[in-house]
Amino acid sequence: MKNKYWFFLASHIFVSDKKDRLLLYDTQLGKRLFVVESEPIQLVRRIYEDENLGSVELSERDFSVAVIRDFINDVVASGMGQLVDAQQQPIKPVVLLPILSLNFDVERFKDKENADAILSKNISKYLLDINIILNGSCQQECIHCGDYCKQFFCCCKNEHTQSLPKGFLTDLLRQISYFPVQTINLTGGNIYQYEDLGIFETLNDNGKKIFNFYVHYQNYQENSVVDRQNIHLMINYPVNMGKLKEVHLLTQEKKTKYHLIIENEEQYNELELALSKIGIEDFEVHPFYNGDNLCFFEESVFLSEEDILANPISMREIFRNQKLNANSFGSLYILPDGDIKANLNSAVIGNLKQDRIVDVINYEMMQNTAWRRVRSDEPCLNCVYQYLCPPISNYERVLNRPNLCHIHKT
Repeated sequence: MKNKYWFFLASHIFVSDKKDRLLLYDTQLGKRLFVVESEPIQLVRRIYEDENLGSVELSERDFSVAVIRDFINDVVASGMGQLVDAQQQPIKPVVLLPILSLNFDVERFKDKENADAILSKNISKYLLDINIILNGSCQQECIHCGDYCKQFFCCCKNEHTQSLPKGFLTDLLRQISYFPVQTINLTGGNIYQYEDLGIFETLNDNGKKIFNFYVHYQNYQENSVVDRQNIHLMINYPVNMGKLKEVHLLTQEKKTKYHLIIENEEQYNELELALSKIGIEDFEVHPFYNGDNLCFFEESVFLSEEDILANPISMREIFRNQKLNANSFGSLYILPDGDIKANLNSAVIGNLKQDRIVDVINYEMMQNTAWRRVRSDEPCLNCVYQYLCPPISNYERVLNRPNLCHIHKT
């Protein structure tokens, strides 16, 4: 080979560079190429050097190195990059590399004096959903009641049987009435014991808010307010078939979704059979960690390499995972005593009694108790799948593990 060539990667290729291992990932097709030899790794790093503007010049000497030659052939053959004859294109190609650069990045200005003023502009747009726990009273005796809600949104009672003061709720709904947020999720111990469910119709006269009521199936009862909205029925094990049939008959013409809470495969099979017997085929499954079923979670929840790469992951998703937690971002949880959290497993960030919602949003954006928690700890920190993996979930928090995968055992 006598000529010189320009070598560069396609703009839809994401490069995950971790010490002595590198991953080229095609965000359009889901193809991937792993690199462990030092020469090709250094070649890719040269592409990303500022002065090279996304492309590097290769000479005959470069192609005499077998690992570099094989690497370039693999990249070009897979459509991940190009090799251009410098005689045909003497001007060095300038390639826009997929590098995340945000004009509005909280980390850049959070320590500045005017940080609050910068962040407060259109701050309501960051609120994506409100999750309200109306009360704590319930006559059911679910064994793991207080723990379900720490892993997924679910009804839960508390020992104080406290209820969210109507005045707090009224003020909250008025504050967010003109916010872009549309989704309001509601639960409690037994929400039907709340003093005034009619408030959700009274303060939603423009009909712009969508209310989702999460109810234990054994607590369900016909109610004109709840039945006009979305009903989510929580079903745990063991199931009361008589009550489930009754509730199904009452709700089958309404906007109803069923949620199964399972602790092992046997429970799943039994609950799935119970629902199919009464004609329920569409439901959402929530694995529940009870402290003794880690093997079930390892088999059913933990991710393998194949799971992570099963479907193409867009550049937008990867960049998002670098800066925010899609499982938590934009969510606020309102407790019966008025306390506000960004995640039920994180610290209190305000209270309805004295804090405005816009101030709570501002506080969370700055202090980051949940919304911007990303995979920045070991072993994820040095894994090529760091930002290809789904964001940290409540399961990691409850299991007290940084990752839930089979790639790195912790």
